[in-house]
Amino acid sequence: MSAAAPSRARDLALWLLLPLMLAGSAIGVYMARHHEVELYGGEAYAGEELVGCVETEGVSCDVVNTSPWSEVLGVPTFAWAIPTYLLVAVLALLALRGRRGALPLAFAVGLGCVGFSGFLYWISVTRLGVVCLWCMRLYAINAAIPVLVAVAGGWARPGTRELGLAASVYLGLTGATVGVQKAFRAHLLDGAPAMAALAEATERADTLSDRDPEGPAPELRIPVTTEDRNQAEVVIRPEDPWKGNPDAKVAIVEFADFECGYCKRAGFQLRRLYEAYKDEIVFVYKHFPMDPACNPGVNNKRHPQACNAHAAAACAQEQGQFWAYHDLLYKNNHQLRTEHLEAYAEALGLDLPAWRSCLQSGRGAAKVQQAAQDGAAVDSHGTPRIWIAGQLYRSGSSAEQMARALELALGRSGADAARNAAKVREDDDEVRPVPVDGPGMQRIAHGDHVFLIDTFEASLADGAAQEGKHRIPATRMSWFAAHDACEAAGKRLCTEAEWVTACQGAVAVDDDHDGQTADDLIEGNAYPYGDFHAPGRCWEDHRDPPGLPEGQATPWRPVYTGELPGCVTPDGVYDLTGNVEEWVGTTEGEAVLLGGAFDTPDDKARCYRRNDTFGAGFANLRTGFRCCKDP
Repeated sequence: MSAAAPSRARDLALWLLLPLMLAGSAIGVYMARHHEVELYGGEAYAGEELVGCVETEGVSCDVVNTSPWSEVLGVPTFAWAIPTYLLVAVLALLALRGRRGALPLAFAVGLGCVGFSGFLYWISVTRLGVVCLWCMRLYAINAAIPVLVAVAGGWARPGTRELGLAASVYLGLTGATVGVQKAFRAHLLDGAPAMAALAEATERADTLSDRDPEGPAPELRIPVTTEDRNQAEVVIRPEDPWKGNPDAKVAIVEFADFECGYCKRAGFQLRRLYEAYKDEIVFVYKHFPMDPACNPGVNNKRHPQACNAHAAAACAQEQGQFWAYHDLLYKNNHQLRTEHLEAYAEALGLDLPAWRSCLQSGRGAAKVQQAAQDGAAVDSHGTPRIWIAGQLYRSGSSAEQMARALELALGRSGADAARNAAKVREDDDEVRPVPVDGPGMQRIAHGDHVFLIDTFEASLADGAAQEGKHRIPATRMSWFAAHDACEAAGKRLCTEAEWVTACQGAVAVDDDHDGQTADDLIEGNAYPYGDFHAPGRCWEDHRDPPGLPEGQATPWRPVYTGELPGCVTPDGVYDLTGNVEEWVGTTEGEAVLLGGAFDTPDDKARCYRRNDTFGAGFANLRTGFRCCKDP
């Protein structure tokens, strides 16, 4: 073999390294953005989906990329990959230009990346219980770095000049990356609309909890085995928010964060559980905001508004309104800035000077920190963490599963326990059959909003809108086609305010005065059927399986109108979320799609999901409509 052959092999290894480093940097950008949007993006980004990582048992990029380990020094872990990979690319280019002293530096960086990959994989498996496919791809890229550099001769002695140059390049790339990331986060945090008022909150008092029970919480110490397999005690203190039976021997203790979407979802299940067992258990709430500024048990700032929100709730507790304030915070946990927190206090009729004094004195913050320390003492690494009679539930996703634990703790077993636990699921559904001879349009009257809206999503007949139960909903409708179909039926498209009012069961208020209402505060229900998401109530979260060949028809599509009787508002309007996105707006400039469709993921098909990404001419299998009419 000629002397030139090894040289060409070494150069080829470096040329292969360059596209790998660019690919790794691109993944870093994509996943760093995903991290920021998931944690700080609010409802404006609620419809975005992560590609290349379908959730299955043991796989969830969302969980990994929003975990306490997803940031290092307040910067997304994926963001650190960007300057690292670009540095390796620069070192490879220097080596190709004859500066072979750059190779040992690239080799050392590669070994560091491999070690860090091993640590992150260990965290995913042992602490989070899931892995991230995008992380696994970067692990493969990391493993390739020292291999390719070794082929290129990376064991040579590093050059002093190259070392100084590499340090300068890395610092410059890191500064630029972190600067862009911080600017993007600031943009996300400033992008939430300011709230001018909470006009309808007091009218929705029936959806809020009663006043807090009188007296202190029962003092209990519950022996537990923590998620780190340590022996500890869950401590219930007199100042903790509580409800239920103070003399109960069985307790449910929830460590949660008001800015946490998973906690909001768990709230639906816990509400059902509490209503079924409130005479037999004591329910205790523990503040656990995911921000080290007020929580010694976490390392990274995941929820920047959480500390203030929890302190505000603790101060509401001083006036006997913790649970009502708790419900408002979860209902609107996309808006937790200072002006929002004060508006909630005002809507509940709190003594505002006393509430503000509590905040300024630090009494609320002190209660939050004490509860957070209690969470850290039982090795809480995230939220929600729910302890039922000393048994840990990390998600609270099933009221029935938690009810089984309660049944055993209450001394019941066998068939009785199973039957009672299943009753938690069945009794709370309140699903009634769709009326056979119900009205074609429902009269909606909330405040000054009085109008008629189609009971079901519209179908088409000779170009005119028709509605009724068990019809094929119109799909592939542009706003123009929907507008014409409603006019042909003697009706009109709904305004955005009418649609949101019908969906949430309360007057839609344009809080920020931008002419839109689906981007503002939730005055009523978050979903047509209630405040919390109930999987299966509406036709949603039906996405194509991974690996579907290009051109093959999707196995999922909209269902017949009224097919899911549980997807109904108290006013009797069906399928306002899920199935097909619905065009609203009486003019082309107001055209927007609302409510989500059959493939809208997780709990994002909701009353205030606003999709204005596409123009009025957009149409596909997901787009449909319904009509409104003046009374």
